[in-house]
This record gives sequence, C-alpha cells and structure tokens, in this order.
Amino acid sequence: MPMRLFILLLFLLTTYAGLAQVSVPARERSCATDSYLEVMKQQDPGFEQRYKLTLEAVQQAMRQRPAGQHLRQATVTVPVVFHVVYNKQGENIRDEQILSQLAVLNEDFRRMNADTTNTPAYFRSLAADTQIEFCLAIVDPQGNPTTGITRTQTSKESFSFFSDLVKSTANGGIDGWDHTQYLNIWICNLSNDELGYSSSPGATPSRDGVVLHHRSVGAAPFNTSMWAFNLGRTATHEIGHWLGLKHIWGLGITCRDSDDIDDTPNQLSETVGCPDGIRLSCDNGPNGNMWQNYMDYTNDACMNLFTAGQATYMQSVLQSARSYVYASVACTGELRSRFQVAQPGDTLVAVGDQVQFQGSFAGFKPTAWLWHFEGGTPATSTEQNPTVRYSRPGNYRVSLTTSNENMSHTLEKEDYIYVTPNDVRVYPNPASGFITIEQAARQEVLQVELINRYGQAMLKEQVQDRVLRLDVQGLPAGMYILRMASTNGLRTEKVSILK
Repeated sequence: MPMRLFILLLFLLTTYAGLAQVSVPARERSCATDSYLEVMKQQDPGFEQRYKLTLEAVQQAMRQRPAGQHLRQATVTVPVVFHVVYNKQGENIRDEQILSQLAVLNEDFRRMNADTTNTPAYFRSLAADTQIEFCLAIVDPQGNPTTGITRTQTSKESFSFFSDLVKSTANGGIDGWDHTQYLNIWICNLSNDELGYSSSPGATPSRDGVVLHHRSVGAAPFNTSMWAFNLGRTATHEIGHWLGLKHIWGLGITCRDSDDIDDTPNQLSETVGCPDGIRLSCDNGPNGNMWQNYMDYTNDACMNLFTAGQATYMQSVLQSARSYVYASVACTGELRSRFQVAQPGDTLVAVGDQVQFQGSFAGFKPTAWLWHFEGGTPATSTEQNPTVRYSRPGNYRVSLTTSNENMSHTLEKEDYIYVTPNDVRVYPNPASGFITIEQAARQEVLQVELINRYGQAMLKEQVQDRVLRLDVQGLPAGMYILRMASTNGLRTEKVSILK
C-alpha cells in the first residue's frame, strides 16, 4: 500500500475514533453541593431559615410514620425536564444520551440496576428500593406538548455553581420551569472540574434543581466520554441531594459528624476511585465504609445502592418540603383547572364590592373557560379573568371548568367568597353561653371589652382572628356594654346575658 494512502487511512481512523469517544483525563469525583449550600446562605438572606424549617418538616413527616414502617407502599413519580445549555456542538448532547440518563435514574432509585450483585453481602440487607421514579415531562408550562428536553445555545464557555447563571435566560442560561411541576435538570459545561451540584429543599424557585456536567450525563455507549463518570451516577448522586441527602460522611471531616441516616456506617471522609475490599474508619468495623453508596465519591462503576434509611428520608422530603410533586400533571397528559382572586384577601369582601378572578391551569392548554358564581353578578362567565359583584351578605361557592377538544376539568371551592355586612356583627343577643363578634370586610376590630353596669371590665381580649367568640357562661345575668376598638374608631353595643 502506498505510504500516502496508508497515512490517509490512519488519519481517518484516528478522526473517527476521536468522534466516537471523548477522552477525558482521569480524576476524582467532585460535587459542589456543599459549597453551593454555603453560597445560598450568603446570597439569600432568607434561605437559612427556610432550610431549617424544611428540615423540621421532614423530621415531623418521619415521626408520623407508623412504627416500623420505613417506606411508602405507593411509588412516587417525579416529573423531569432537561435543559441543555451549550456553547460548542460537543456539549449539545443527543436525546439518546439524555434518555439513557433517565433510565439510569429509574434503575438506581428502584434498585433495578444490573450491578446490585456488586453490593457486598454484609450491606445487602440495608440496600433498598426507594420507590421513587422519574418521568420525562410531556407538557410545558404553557400547556403545549414537549419532549421534556430544551436546548439553548450560549456565548458562555462554562458556568460555575457560585454565579448559578446557567439557570437564568438573561445571563446566558435558561430559566427553569415551574418548580412545583418539574424537577429542572440543567446540563452544561461546568467550570472548576465540577461534575454537578444541586439545590437543597428551601431554595428559591428560580434556583431549585440540579446542574450536571454534560460529560457526566447518561451511560455508555451513549455517553462516549472515556472516564470514570460515564455511567450516569452523577445525576443519581445529585438528585439524592435534591431530595435532602447529605454526603455519606456528613458535612465535615470528623468522626463526630454524620449524614444523619441511622443505617449508613459513620465514616471519616469521602472515598475516591474504586476501592478493593473493606475500608475502615471511625470504628465502623467489621464492615467499614459503605463506599458503594451513591452518596459517596467513588467512581460510577463502584456505586450501587441507597439504604432503607436514605429511602425513608427522601420519601419524607417528598411528603413535606416537596409535596407539590404529588399534584404535578407534567407527565400525565391531564388538564387541571386552577383559580384565585387577583388581590390577596379579596375572598373576604363587603356588600357591593367587585372581585377580580384569575383563571389558570396545569397540564395541557384549555381553549374554553366556564365559571359559575353563586350569589354573584354575573352568575356565569366564559372569560379567563372575569370581574364579579356581590350584593348580599353570605358565603358563596365558585367553580371553574376548563376544557379543550380532548378533555375538561372542573374545580369547585365551597364558601370561597365571604360577603360581610358593612358593619361588625354581634350575635346572639341576648346570649347565654357565647357572644360571637364577626368583623366586617372594611373594618378591623383590635380589642373588645365587656363592661357591666358598674363600669367594670368583666372581659377584655385582643382580637387576633376575623371571628371572635367571647365565653360569657361565668358572668351574671344582666345588661352589659360591649366596647370595640377598631380601625373605624370606638363602637359600643348593648348586649344582654341570660341564665
């Protein structure tokens, strides 16, 4: 064969191999979630308090489980949307690679992964099916069909966890979808050798979700990166964080630290690479570190389990801090009606007031709106955002039916609108047990006193709620003066107490 032809063939083979497999220098796993947690505390003044409240809610959910019950009986499905943000075409990974990532998540979280056989015998009794699954969204926030994958080209060469700009359209990334309907997963070129990071429960909606390095997404052969992180376990690890799990060694490097999960052995620090055999630390013999756990730092090929305790914790997060997942219709192909009043507090109105309603939906887009307003004028409307006047005191029902050519859904709220008289109501009068004081919509009662005929205050209360019940069972029969201090000034009313 002529040398020139041989060189040409060698060049073509080398080029093809380079396209088929992306070689990446071998290195240790890196996760920026702990650092991102600190950034959130610094950049969002309210985050730390919200985070604390979510942790308390999770503990409450765990305490409410029946004794001995670790896992829910029903599987929970989390809707997912993948946002691919790319600068170079090599970062614009194919659908097949993303779909392989979804398959890995479902296998890992349901303990259907082929490498469960690699779990050591001494840890197998602790390994668990978390009963959590993931589905690709089929409807976008505007009610249109979607593949569950968005693609955005950017001028930015990389993104960092510190700035978090991949989650912002205005800054070269893309805004996340409604976090109550979707788990947002951004895929991009992460800087500083980070494989991924995740928000914690309590994050602001615009920052809620998971970010992955594009080379860590999915499993071979669809992930063609030749390194230790090409089996999709980075996403498993980061979604573990999104569901509240810490790294298996905790937040620090000390045996006094913990991940707060009872059935994961206490270990000193992260495990890297792919160990062979038992690694001991923190007096955790005879079995040692659970370096096979998805929340450690080992290579993808060496991770293969969540424990029952971790599964219980993640499910408790879904029941409390992320309970909105249960109401999502992003994967079900449904239409759900939703509505509210335009101004907060407008469910409590005075006679003659107008109320502006706002119709909305979840799932596929409606083409028709049909409202029914008990006690209102008009009584019905086909507008999306109608205005209704209420002329008589009472509690009134509101319903909305949204529909399109394929489906419809009705949402009804009993006693949604409460129309008060123009003044405070005091009843019954005479009274024998309790006196009820009901505030008007345009008047706020601040304090009440019940004065006997000698001018003595027999009862005195600060008003915290719209309806106050005064217990007068212990008072002598007779005539009293009810004195009410309100935003409209001082008002008195005679009340009679009977025995």
